[in-house]
Amino acid sequence: MNFKDFIKAPPAEGYLKNSSKLVTALFIIAGLCYYFSKQYGGYAAVICLVIAFMVMFGQKLMLSQITKDFNEMYFAKKQFEETQNLDYIRFIQARATQILVDNKVLSEKAKRELGFLLQYAEGKLKK
Repeated sequence: MNFKDFIKAPPAEGYLKNSSKLVTALFIIAGLCYYFSKQYGGYAAVICLVIAFMVMFGQKLMLSQITKDFNEMYFAKKQFEETQNLDYIRFIQARATQILVDNKVLSEKAKRELGFLLQYAEGKLKK
């Protein structure tokens, strides 16, 4: 991995909204705190940097989980088409609904895909 790959922003159309603007703002605030505050600037800067790290780590965890969930739902769709077992459709419906309720940082792409999967599941359950 070279340095350009490391600092490149994640793709704009992933499953989650991009948090790079928030992290950049926290870095700037950390720099300003360190530069302008004589007494507690170092501590404030460290706190801002720790928060930025937590945001990046949290996004990484959420991205890996949501990617795993989408892979499982598409696998369940494939398995349903092969076996016609309605448990796969119920799984897709339950998981997609739970993701929509629980996850507030979904991108528009993820919401569209979840809507497609829910329509597919509801259409198959009505038959």
